[in-house]
Amino acid sequence: MTRLIVNADDFGLSSLINCAITELFNKGLINSTTIMANMPCFDEAVEMAFNNNFDNKIGIHLTLSQDLPLTTNIQSIYLFNPANHNHSENIRKHLFFITKNEKKLVFNEFATQIEKVKKIGIKITHIDSHHHIHEIWPITRIVIDLLKKYNIASMRILNNLNRSSRLYKTIYRNIINKQIRIKGLEFTDFFGNQLEAISQFKIAPSVFEDKKLEIMVHPDYNNKGIIIDKIKSREYNLEYSDDLRRLIASYS
Repeated sequence: MTRLIVNADDFGLSSLINCAITELFNKGLINSTTIMANMPCFDEAVEMAFNNNFDNKIGIHLTLSQDLPLTTNIQSIYLFNPANHNHSENIRKHLFFITKNEKKLVFNEFATQIEKVKKIGIKITHIDSHHHIHEIWPITRIVIDLLKKYNIASMRILNNLNRSSRLYKTIYRNIINKQIRIKGLEFTDFFGNQLEAISQFKIAPSVFEDKKLEIMVHPDYNNKGIIIDKIKSREYNLEYSDDLRRLIASYS
């Protein structure tokens, strides 16, 4: 039987997102989330998780590209100065050529984020990252080292359901995923957003047989109070998604 993980990213980013994620847990539309340790609503997120009994279904959403880091030394690098945190694409490009000293600072920042989550009493289920920075090979290697250091079982693989990606992206993702699998650290066999997963399920559901699938969602409320999933610059109804409900029911 396929194991289906519907993971809500960005837990702790804002109070509204926290409420949306908690509501989705209670409605059975998600069964996992990843928390951001350096966000202003982190404490509220933790309280909601314990009060609603999903504290055992939380991974960590590591970040370098939003809000203030938890360590001060990393702010001495131009790249990670708080004034530049909104420029995630510039950060991603630089991370391919990160220096030895920068690697140490990134490792320490990530370690501090992990320790903050563990200290609060949450056993981290897996690691993923904000803006998918862990898919950049030097950062992938840092995350692998952190998994070993903190005895965390797995990490999110790179998107392997996106059929519209350019060939070089597909090849790159396959190479990184192979490295993750060789080390036995993959969180699932397949990963993508709900549109990609639903599309693949409609075309060839047998692909997912005896496999583990992760669907990534980014819950928030729209101006009508309905929970939506933000995919790139568009909003999709999440609370009343018949396709997602059918997919969940198929693997329950």
